[in-house]
Amino acid sequence: MTETAFALQWETLANEGAADALTTQRARVFGGWLVRVTAGAAQSLAFVPDGEGRWDGEDFGEGDYEYEEDEDESDEEYEESEEDDSDEEEDEEGEEDEEADEEGA
Repeated sequence: MTETAFALQWETLANEGAADALTTQRARVFGGWLVRVTAGAAQSLAFVPDGEGRWDGEDFGEGDYEYEEDEDESDEEYEESEEDDSDEEEDEEGEEDEEADEEGA
């Protein structure tokens, strides 16, 4: 089989603050990027998920991160519902104690 499915197109990235011997490259693949760092004969390869292709070759900026806006609110609601559940359990236990007292009297 001599036919290639597709050829990766490697793009060289800047290495600010890194040794000159390091070369960092990326190639677009399905669902993200393959990133390889080469230092002499040694290589390292990693997959960086980026399904929307937002990585412009530099660090993701703060605006690129997705945060759940209601995350804090949902945590508060969860804590409140736990408190409500424990209050209900205490009320039920109190009612059971009262019924037992009435039956014993």
